[in-house]
Amino acid sequence: MPRDEPAFSELAIEIERAWDKYAHREHQPTAGGIMGTLFYESGNLTVPGFCGRLRTDTGDFGYIGLYLWQLTFDTSGKEPPRLDFHRDCDSQTRERIAALIDQAPDYASPFSISRSFTADQSAEHYRNGVSEVLRYIYAGDCYQVNLSNKYVGSYQGSPYCAFQALCDAVPVPYAAYVNAGPYQVLSISPELFLSIEQGRKVVSKPIKGTRPRDLTSPENDQSIADSLAAAEKDRAENLMIVDLIRNDLSKFCEPFSVSVPQLFSIESYENVHQLVSTVEGRLRPDCTPFRAFLSAFPGGSITGAPKRRAMEIIDSLEQHSRGPYCGSVFRWDFSNNLESNIAIRTLMTDSVGQIHCWAGCGIVADSDPDDEYRESVDKVQKLMHVLEAL
Repeated sequence: MPRDEPAFSELAIEIERAWDKYAHREHQPTAGGIMGTLFYESGNLTVPGFCGRLRTDTGDFGYIGLYLWQLTFDTSGKEPPRLDFHRDCDSQTRERIAALIDQAPDYASPFSISRSFTADQSAEHYRNGVSEVLRYIYAGDCYQVNLSNKYVGSYQGSPYCAFQALCDAVPVPYAAYVNAGPYQVLSISPELFLSIEQGRKVVSKPIKGTRPRDLTSPENDQSIADSLAAAEKDRAENLMIVDLIRNDLSKFCEPFSVSVPQLFSIESYENVHQLVSTVEGRLRPDCTPFRAFLSAFPGGSITGAPKRRAMEIIDSLEQHSRGPYCGSVFRWDFSNNLESNIAIRTLMTDSVGQIHCWAGCGIVADSDPDDEYRESVDKVQKLMHVLEAL
């Protein structure tokens, strides 16, 4: 179904009302907020005119909760976990939450892969998909399309243990874990979707352009990074998405406030170098951070450009659902700060013992099907190897 404007507005209004009840007007730090994950398929509600598949592996389109407490961990291990409550959290709830934390199961229970990851589609099928996207590009339908593949395996043990192992092996700034009951989302994402500070400053940092690192040779590794920074194809791919995101931000930011302070920066992670740009703006006073988040969802870096046509092409070529992959994990706290990631490098475990993983690439006019397939594998191979070695 195309975007149902009443349904879109109803979702935004319901979340905004819940948030407003507990918001701290002086913008002082306070515990809790609206948190959750929105699946890629939620784009049916957020992208005007888009009519895509409504099926997901979990049967829903995400998980959103309101929390009047938070448990904060010092990742350096120097400080013990700290439990904080919102001032409006009643004593009975405080006691129940504290008891639940004291009785929490051992999340350090071993995790293991009992059946190795296998691709949903063969390398040949993926390359054929790239060729099909190129035909759309040459016909003038689009400039760029993000095409993905899916991998599925079986697991035993604690998904949170797997998440910890992945964070240790591949440290990234926007990692997130969501336990939604029947499924768990393990997002090892390096990409910021939207950050909105105290309801005003908007920042997005799209990633387009990836190279595998060579950790055996610092000289060669630097050469790889320099090559990525100068690569015309990757710069063009990145610039297309920067323009799309500038357009997205202009819908809810003040006139003339959208700018690009950084273009084509290199960020290096454990397994890859990435080409990253920064887009900023000032949120209009009549727009809430959550409504801005929905307006820009899903992020342009994982759809392509123009967004709606790219999503239609994705829907026609990909036989699998994306679920949490290419969606977002977000938090909107009661001090009016919102932070969200682009859920790339993201896995999902389910209640029947399956673990799902996805990888994709942005296809542009001069893309080579073989190169795009190799790049897609490079992005997730490290994650799969870490889990298979546990």
